[in-house]
Amino acid sequence: MKKLFPLLLILALLLAACGTAAPPKTGVPEQDSGEVQAPSPSETPDAAGETPLPEADDPSPVPEADPPVLSDETVTLDGISSYLRVTLPEGWTWEQAGGTPKGAVYALYPQTDTAFKVELQYWPERFGMCGTGVSFQEYPLPDGKRATLATEQIGEELMWTLILPESPDSFTIQFSASQALYEAHRAELELLLSSLQQGVRAELTVVQPATADG
Repeated sequence: MKKLFPLLLILALLLAACGTAAPPKTGVPEQDSGEVQAPSPSETPDAAGETPLPEADDPSPVPEADPPVLSDETVTLDGISSYLRVTLPEGWTWEQAGGTPKGAVYALYPQTDTAFKVELQYWPERFGMCGTGVSFQEYPLPDGKRATLATEQIGEELMWTLILPESPDSFTIQFSASQALYEAHRAELELLLSSLQQGVRAELTVVQPATADG
């Protein structure tokens, strides 16, 4: 019995050793291609370890509106011995809006926005203006002369009057509109004023006959 115990112990140790041995490899091992597959941009982590979202497409640029241009149509308001003439911007029209044989009012306006009306006015007597809240400033004219611009703001309403130098008749250009409406048509108004002319009526111009010598 004493001899049998050492043999059983040796046998147990041999069986334990066989259980821990690694199984032999079979077949051909896979070869490393050496190529590294880069992840797609959406899978590339940023510096913070987060996956960035794809960039949004740039919004389409908003096209700028074409600047206004002058048409071929002129409007002439006659006084007693002189006239006031302007050229209409493209898309504008005009009508006689009032007056008497001693004075007239022409209304000029965009055909697509009749709420903005610019009035040419002839005054048989000298035009005068006064009132609290009215500001006056010089306004240069295309011929180099200086007009007087009178403006008054009441809330959103703007009253705008250009008092032209007497030539010798008295003329004004004026409108009353909201500030927003004025800004919407400001470029057209400035273009119209750039065409302004004042002069003596041709039918009243007297040509002196030539005299013979002697």
